[in-house]
Amino acid sequence: MTRFSLSREVPAGTALVGMVAIMLTLAGCSAVDDLAYGRAEAAYANPQELAQARGGALDWLPADAREIERVASTRADGTESLLFVSAEGLDGCRETDRLSAPTMEVDDAPDIYAIDTVALCGDWAVAEQDGTYYARTPAKEADPLTP
Repeated sequence: MTRFSLSREVPAGTALVGMVAIMLTLAGCSAVDDLAYGRAEAAYANPQELAQARGGALDWLPADAREIERVASTRADGTESLLFVSAEGLDGCRETDRLSAPTMEVDDAPDIYAIDTVALCGDWAVAEQDGTYYARTPAKEADPLTP
């Protein structure tokens, strides 16, 4: 009977090489998702962090906004969605009928099709449900040519 034996000696650094390969694969998957789907997702603790990431503040975003989730297009078309929680609510926006839905969907956002009205805040349409706000731009509601 023939016995096969595998060498038990593992070259130094094999575990490190394996871990690096795994990390590059995971990072690569994220980059592929960004390119393939044209979206980048990020989370922020407060409006200041969001403003820093966006390169500017949103005047209508409540100062107490928290748990901010952002999904933005990587295609430089200005498409963006936000999900956040606020007790203060919006200021300086006007209410209008909801005419459209987000292009960039955010996980765990309220069902936009169950909401009939939105707040129009500049180029943003913002839906609210139980203190959770779902904002998106561009919004058909902000188009001056929309009847």
